[in-house]
Amino acid sequence: MANASLVQVKVDSQTKTEVTNIYESLGLDLPTAIRIFFKKSIAVGGLPFELRNDTRSERWNIYKEARDSIQKNNVPEMSLDEINAEISAL
Repeated sequence: MANASLVQVKVDSQTKTEVTNIYESLGLDLPTAIRIFFKKSIAVGGLPFELRNDTRSERWNIYKEARDSIQKNNVPEMSLDEINAEISAL
């Protein structure tokens, strides 16, 4: 690697062991996994995963997953009246 720079990060030994085991199970060593993380960050222009700090995001993801599943399985959408009628029938 021409023009390589050293990056050092301190983490607790348990975290290092756990993440090393994960990457090794994928056939990667820790430095390679970190380089992949850096390259993916560059490719997406930010962190290569979504950050969330509240439950609204979790609820939205559940809604989105349900909606995607409905669309994937060609389940027809229901109107609010149809939904209420179904609930009332229970």
